[in-house]
Amino acid sequence: MSVKVCQCTSKPLGRPARASVAYRIARRMEAYAFAATPERIGVQEGLRAATAVSVIVAAAVWLHWPSLSWAAFGAFWTCLADPGGSYQSRLVCMGSFGAAGAIAAWIGSASAGVSPVLGGAVLMPLIFLPCLSGTYGAAAAQVGVLVCVVAVVAVAYPGRPESALELAGRFSLGCLWAIILCIGIWRTHPQTPARRAIASVLARLRDMTIELIDLHRRGGADIAPWKAINAEHRRSVRAALERARSLVTELQIGGDRYMLELDLADRIFAGLIAVGHDLEDGRHSTHEELEQRLADKLLRLIAEATDQAARRTPDVALLSTEAVALRRAAWVVDSVVGRAIGAAAQATKELCDALRDRTTGAAIGPASLNVGTLRVLKPIPATVLRHAARVTVAVIVAYLIAMPLNLRFSYWATMATVVVLQPRSASSWPRCLERMVGSIAGGFLAAGLLVALPTKLMLLVVIFPMAAATMAVRSVNYTAFVFFLTPLFIMVIELLQPAAGLPSARIVDNIVGGLVGIAAGLLLWPERDVSKTGETLANAVRANFAFAAGVVAERGMSPALERLRREAGVTSTAAETMRHRMILEGQSKRAHLAEMAAVLESLRRLAGAATATSLTTKTPDRERAAAVQETAGALAEAIKQPSSNARLPRRVNQPCDSIDHAMFAVMEATRAYVDAFGAPPCLVR
Repeated sequence: MSVKVCQCTSKPLGRPARASVAYRIARRMEAYAFAATPERIGVQEGLRAATAVSVIVAAAVWLHWPSLSWAAFGAFWTCLADPGGSYQSRLVCMGSFGAAGAIAAWIGSASAGVSPVLGGAVLMPLIFLPCLSGTYGAAAAQVGVLVCVVAVVAVAYPGRPESALELAGRFSLGCLWAIILCIGIWRTHPQTPARRAIASVLARLRDMTIELIDLHRRGGADIAPWKAINAEHRRSVRAALERARSLVTELQIGGDRYMLELDLADRIFAGLIAVGHDLEDGRHSTHEELEQRLADKLLRLIAEATDQAARRTPDVALLSTEAVALRRAAWVVDSVVGRAIGAAAQATKELCDALRDRTTGAAIGPASLNVGTLRVLKPIPATVLRHAARVTVAVIVAYLIAMPLNLRFSYWATMATVVVLQPRSASSWPRCLERMVGSIAGGFLAAGLLVALPTKLMLLVVIFPMAAATMAVRSVNYTAFVFFLTPLFIMVIELLQPAAGLPSARIVDNIVGGLVGIAAGLLLWPERDVSKTGETLANAVRANFAFAAGVVAERGMSPALERLRREAGVTSTAAETMRHRMILEGQSKRAHLAEMAAVLESLRRLAGAATATSLTTKTPDRERAAAVQETAGALAEAIKQPSSNARLPRRVNQPCDSIDHAMFAVMEATRAYVDAFGAPPCLVR
């Protein structure tokens, strides 16, 4: 498919369409375990939270009642506790946070009013118990973290029992106002997050198509760009697919519609993997001009599917018409590109047929946390117990450090420790880095705003857009969230409890709390990823070889093969993300990450070869499939224990097709990986 622009009557691909800069940046960040999901920008959620906070802050300024700051904090945190989904589940989460937070606020403030020592002692159960909420899923875990935040802040506001009760009452007032606004007054459709997530997956597929074709149009013998683009897009699209699948599963919304749309995206993805594999090999086709036109139409089809996925009620007839036209055109092109695009068109047509038989948008079910879930006492996993203990110890250490240092607004330090620590130790240091960067940048922004906006009215006006931006990007990127959150909190405190040096205090406290969090993640019951490196890579080998064996054993694609292909993508993505994170941790030499990269690259080629082969007409060969599985087992065992005398398979026959070529490349890369650990492998004939 060599695209010669001067000889084609149609417009060359890559010029009218441009890949998204936002998604390109997101792909680079995701590779290093830094979340970047532009599709999750919540404009309505941001405006709603800004209204909740701004109304209370304005009332506090107007009434000269600075203690209403607790109501403003309560409203903001309640908006953060909103998991999305059905109204019932949202009410459960937000109401649970309001009730538990009020109790924690009263106990923490009253205990600290007796003595700082008692306040620190009471923090232990107030942190440990909410952290156990992770047993019930992500939404409950978020509620637990926010309750911990309320507790550490309350301890910094000591008072007599009656004044502590008043503080808890102001907090509850803010929570109640936020719940009324979010669920009763300003409603958002429960399915909006799912539609945004699926539209994002399709938009990433469009970017992948544009860049694949544009790279091929530019030509050149250098294979490095092909390797980079295939690795980057495959990892990004697979991660986006699994995020969307997880979201739809947890929210249990939309009946079958969203799962069907995700299946469509996955099948288009498979077609693009096959196209990328074919173009990377530099094969020339006798249907170059037809393939170019097909690719142009595929871009239009993906763009239309993206638009329809974002709608509450998709125009199935329009999408079906375009799919049928593309399928008809692709049937006459007998090449990998033609068959892959035809398969994508067929998948779109099947989606449209299925949606015609269903009432789209119906069957809105409960979210990941529902009333029934709360009534069930589940056994607490050991990982949750360890995390709760880790957070508790870390918060007490941060509290003890803040006392002799006389840190102003010391609760910012303990709060940073709570939110930085993650259940997986390896995830804590990226979160800490993001919080530090966001706090420093946000602190400088706040300092500039305090100078440029000297009056209370000016600060009050800026609070609204700042709160809106904070909530809108909360699920997009943590650094961006903290960047807007820092000036928001500083300006609210400056309005209601003015003090000098707020920006610098925020920066210092967050750095102290973040460093304590990192130390706790490294020293307190950490999960050592190095010991899991071989297992993660071995899982990727098994899954990719299982997919290749399935392709060899069957004629064409099947639901079982689709599941194997998905598992191959998921495990490869996990291994690649782990490798990038270990690079940042300085483990390149110790874990031999360069050799691991070669193994992962060869696995991508194996998956591409298997996907392309699945589109061809072939004779099933179950005996050969069994041999592929046997090879996978030997390679996986060698990777899991490279320091022992690994028994690696050795090629006997010359490769006969692209799958054999790719398998041989995996074997050679595995041999180099095992050799890097200094253990001579044994050959298995």
